[in-house]
Amino acid sequence: MSEPIIRAAGPSGTGRARAVRLAGLCLLSLAAAGAAFASSRPETLADLVRTGQREAVLAAITSPHVDVNATAPDGSTALMWAVYNVDHELVRALLEAGAKADITNHFGASALSEAVKLGDVELVRMLLDAGADPDTANQDGQTPLMLASSIGSLEIAKLLIQRGANVNAVETFRGQTALMWAAGEGHAEIVELLLKHGADYSRRAKHDDWPRQMTSEPRAQFRQTGGLTALLYATRSACYRCAVALVEAGADVNQPNPDGITPLINALDNRAFDIAMYLLDKGANPGAWDMYGRTPLYVAVDMNSFRGGGFGGFGGPVRRPPSKATAMDVVKRLLAMGVDPNHQLTRMRPNGNGRGRFTDYMMRGGTGPLMIATLSYDTEAIEVLLANGAEVDLPNVFQITPLMAAAGMTGTSRFSIPQIPDIQDRAIRTMELLLAAGADINARVTDSRTRTARLIAYIQGRDNEGKTALFSAAELGWDKVVKFLLDRGADPTIRDASGKTALDYARAGPPPGPGGARMETPGRDATIALLEAALAKAEAGAPATPAA
Repeated sequence: MSEPIIRAAGPSGTGRARAVRLAGLCLLSLAAAGAAFASSRPETLADLVRTGQREAVLAAITSPHVDVNATAPDGSTALMWAVYNVDHELVRALLEAGAKADITNHFGASALSEAVKLGDVELVRMLLDAGADPDTANQDGQTPLMLASSIGSLEIAKLLIQRGANVNAVETFRGQTALMWAAGEGHAEIVELLLKHGADYSRRAKHDDWPRQMTSEPRAQFRQTGGLTALLYATRSACYRCAVALVEAGADVNQPNPDGITPLINALDNRAFDIAMYLLDKGANPGAWDMYGRTPLYVAVDMNSFRGGGFGGFGGPVRRPPSKATAMDVVKRLLAMGVDPNHQLTRMRPNGNGRGRFTDYMMRGGTGPLMIATLSYDTEAIEVLLANGAEVDLPNVFQITPLMAAAGMTGTSRFSIPQIPDIQDRAIRTMELLLAAGADINARVTDSRTRTARLIAYIQGRDNEGKTALFSAAELGWDKVVKFLLDRGADPTIRDASGKTALDYARAGPPPGPGGARMETPGRDATIALLEAALAKAEAGAPATPAA
């Protein structure tokens, strides 16, 4: 019989990995194997309990010739199975008959760990009274107190601590403590209890520099690095009360994980905006950035958008406790504190589940808060950023400016563009703000063929050299956007590095996406007509703009 081993991984957005070995799996496998072994070995008392023959067990333990501590092939005893079956009467009878409460099976599980996993206070108390060691750990060093902290049983946690459980025991698999487990699961009362009894809030879990991330495999092999503190676990679980308890106890509000992700960034990444505001109150650095170049402002803007938050038809629902503060509240506060609105990403942060594949390639090096807001057509964030010094034409590593992005230009497949009915209306509202702030409507992509750009673009990057915002809208068949741009001075005669005009791209349409799928362009005919008329008018009065 084996107890569950719940292992919390490093930080993650959006999805979080847990490796779980459940006791039931071992029990079921043993049960299935029991019949096969029955004919080849004598039945033990543990076998009788496992198979539900409790009356036979109660009769047998009255005999002085029956060993109540005899073990099954996996090392489990009758007492362990009685606890598993939540049979209080049988547990009491076995203990009175001399059953030892601190025996562990071959997996390191004990009757006490099983009782804690079940959350049965009465069983836990009976076993402790019978001499069970409150610090009995399994093979990974997982203690009963860690289990109680994970499942959120305050009464059992109190009982174990009263009987001498070590609040700072460390399991060996991930280097985690009971405090980390409680914070990671959002059990604030247990966090407070552990801190009251001297739990170490500064300890960091194990940090893994995964070898699989350093191979010749061209695709990203992203693995979480771990190395979280209890406060980082609390911000990941969005447990406000946990975070407050840890900070009030002395936890460092600026201690990051090995990737530079601070509690403030982690709170924002997990939409825990009240915690973010609290951390700022307590001195969190508003300008710190992680190894990807993400600042608190970048993450807050991302969370305000419908890409980051799962709004507007993007992604799944957000499952987080309600927060009084909003992402925009945090954005405004950070800007009021004087943070740099133009800090850019150094690299793309891989997503946890996809290991970096199929992530929006526009969110790579050079992407700043204004760009991420533009990609989501988040006009609220755009207005606030522009009013606080955001550079309107600041390009990313692909040399794509926010205006180009608003018009549908991407670094890779057009399939990364949101497919929603009012996309053109959103784009136009966004471009109105950018143009009003001085965006260059005829700015052209340049220097997109540098070695840096090629490396970051990876194998799926598009060659946008020489293109303007008009090119992307034309290729997508966005007739409303094309008319908007032409009415405001977009030059239809400009040729890109391949010598093509926006009209050429409108006629060709978007290139195939993954699997050869073609994007629908219902406004293609109207777009072609608009560009033909504009090009004819322009060429009648002036020479065409030369290719880039």
